[in-house]
Amino acid sequence: MPAPAQNSEDAGACTLVWEVLVLESDTGEAIPNAQLALRAPANPSSPRLRTEAFLHTRADGRARVTGLCPGPLQVTVSKAEHDSRRVHLELSAATTESLVELDALHGHHDERVIVVHDDSDPTLAASESLSGAELSRRRGAGLADVLTGISGVSTLRGTAGGLGKPIIRGQFGRRNMIVFDQIRHEGQEWGIDHAPEVDPQAADRVTVIKGAGTTRFGPEAAGGVVLLEPRPLPRTPSLRGEVGGFGYSNPLGGGGSFRLDYAPKRGKGLATRVEGNLARHRSALTPDYPLDNTGSLTWNVGARIGYISESIDVEVGYHLMRQQLGICTCLQISTAEEFQRSVALGQPVAVDAYRADFELERPRQEIWHHLALARTRVALGHAGELHATYSYQFNDRQEFAIVRESVVGPQLDFGLATHSLDLRYEHAAVDLRRWTLVGALGAGLTQQRNEFESTASLVPDYEQWGWSVYDIERFVHDRVEIEFGARYEGLHRSAALAERDYLGQQAGGRIDAEACEPTADNGGTCKHLFNTASATFGVLGRPIRRARDFTIRGQLNSSARIPAIDEHFMNGAAPSFPMLGLGDSRLGVERTWGGELSVQYAGAWWFVEAAAFSSFVDDYIYFVAEQQEGQCAPLTCTTRGPFPVFVFQPTNALFNGGEVRFDLQAPRIPFALAGSAAWVRGHDLEAAGPLAFMPADRYSLTGRYLFPDSRLTTRAYLELGGTVVTRQTRYQPELDFAPPPPAYVLLGAGAGVEFLGEREIYRLSVTGTNLLNMRYRDFNSLLRYFADEPGWGLQLRFAVDFDVALGS
Repeated sequence: MPAPAQNSEDAGACTLVWEVLVLESDTGEAIPNAQLALRAPANPSSPRLRTEAFLHTRADGRARVTGLCPGPLQVTVSKAEHDSRRVHLELSAATTESLVELDALHGHHDERVIVVHDDSDPTLAASESLSGAELSRRRGAGLADVLTGISGVSTLRGTAGGLGKPIIRGQFGRRNMIVFDQIRHEGQEWGIDHAPEVDPQAADRVTVIKGAGTTRFGPEAAGGVVLLEPRPLPRTPSLRGEVGGFGYSNPLGGGGSFRLDYAPKRGKGLATRVEGNLARHRSALTPDYPLDNTGSLTWNVGARIGYISESIDVEVGYHLMRQQLGICTCLQISTAEEFQRSVALGQPVAVDAYRADFELERPRQEIWHHLALARTRVALGHAGELHATYSYQFNDRQEFAIVRESVVGPQLDFGLATHSLDLRYEHAAVDLRRWTLVGALGAGLTQQRNEFESTASLVPDYEQWGWSVYDIERFVHDRVEIEFGARYEGLHRSAALAERDYLGQQAGGRIDAEACEPTADNGGTCKHLFNTASATFGVLGRPIRRARDFTIRGQLNSSARIPAIDEHFMNGAAPSFPMLGLGDSRLGVERTWGGELSVQYAGAWWFVEAAAFSSFVDDYIYFVAEQQEGQCAPLTCTTRGPFPVFVFQPTNALFNGGEVRFDLQAPRIPFALAGSAAWVRGHDLEAAGPLAFMPADRYSLTGRYLFPDSRLTTRAYLELGGTVVTRQTRYQPELDFAPPPPAYVLLGAGAGVEFLGEREIYRLSVTGTNLLNMRYRDFNSLLRYFADEPGWGLQLRFAVDFDVALGS
């Protein structure tokens, strides 16, 4: 690609040629479509640099630039999922050849790189990732909102601070595992409104595995896995980082973030990082009224230090999250008639008194989450590598209900401490003539203790020990990959029930008499021992020899999930969602038998994927509404007012559905088109009806205009998109308190641009949501019984990426 003619007093001298080959440092593979930003002198005698051209490498990783003048040339080479590289050249010969190697930020960023044991591609299940500029455009949002737009993923919207939980193919909560920095997140999930306490701003890539990941991650991954991967520490001497900020119009607020990485020249292999972010916003606004007391305050800080070499890596780190979340005043109801009137009116009965302010009143949640880690990687020569990680997490959650003014402090106080140790041996690749065997063996040990203090009841104190072993092996051929995985898990749990909880479960016939025995204080001690096995079998094929970008994936799995503490012993209501939840200690292991099939083509200018899945769940633990009779029907009367009742009960369930997504960008045409569709069906086989909480069908389409790169800007775009969510028609009226809301359409738009400095990249974007200011309620929002979702809003984000090379 010829560069634009340069200003020169002797134009005839500008006839030099520069040829470059861009490779990945670890694999030696060519990197196609890497962006090259050239800066050349305005004339041969001037040392001043200015941007002259942008171009991209071809499919073979090469690029050729002609018409260059003698003198210095500075080139910035960048590619998603890789560290950028700056090259300084002195042009004098007629043709100058260069080789540029980029370091991959994460393993298995490309289908052609086979790394079975890497955390970012642990199984052959369908997955989808966000990174780079796409992830940067979602900074400041909660985890569930960051994942919005990934096909097959929707949100169980909460009532506190606008947060929620991701729903992956109809599964949510404890069936979806969240892994932050290779560590399984442990938090307070015994509350349908308890959002995961993780910091998506600390992630450089977010990957959703849509399907069972139990063999690699454990039984909580029966529905799917969300992987949050921070940017690796730098391997070469440098000072690099990012500083950014964001502002929202609805809910009004904003915040900022920073990350600073330092690798000194005189301490080869050493690297450090400090990072943090802060966000605060006031109550959100629906098209007609404010959602009173839904503001939030969140901040995160973290630090780590590591030593990196060819033979050994050592890293220690610490991360702290602090959240204060207001819970919508609209949830407070004094009588069953008031609840029914609110549903009939389509708005809270006391909406005239609502305000949009920053004050966080009762009810509210306050959370501290601590994460400390230490890990190492040891190269074992021709035998492979050994990885070890120890982590400690402490989750401190307090919930404040509306009480008399004389009462201070929280009504619920949880303290969850978790120690975990994970070992993984990645054996070296074994050559089997036309096949290669790669894989990993692992083992894990966890100890967890929960202490619960409150003036009410919800879950008991407990202590549990867990252990696991697993093996994942993949046979790799030029056109076929076959994977086998197996895992064995054990868990021992001892729970101490107070008198009210023990007698309540006895009276309701929900006590496991074989595992529980009374204590001297009229309470009870319940001890459960679980041993479970899981297995997967997957195949990836490239059936067309000349079209290696066309792949077919299939997977069969059998996953076992152990009941969580709230499913066994929940007995009470939390301020975060005023419902009475009842557990059953007789519940046993939940067994899933599932499979999926996907077809994908990832060409140079278009991508398309279609997937179908189905799973049968034996003894599916169903958290479902139970309508009551009596004075407060369909709610139940308590001393704190009328509450809806939700119970855990077993059933046999069948899930099936599918997803389609595509991304089209024809060459030399400045337009791109992307879209997706997702369908989920859940069936209660015993009741012969649909399961509750299944997401409605969802369709999205986005068109984007791509501006040409210039001397000042790159990757500039303007986009317009819409999302259609249909009305959920598959539900059982007797298992719900209000009919499903109508279908709705959300219109969004956005614009963004990048500016390249000599050592910096400046990113700026603006996004508009619900631009039609549509009044709507989502079937999977806990708020839908009480109020509407927020109206239109704008989000502005900016960031500066900088990198200062310190030499070798």
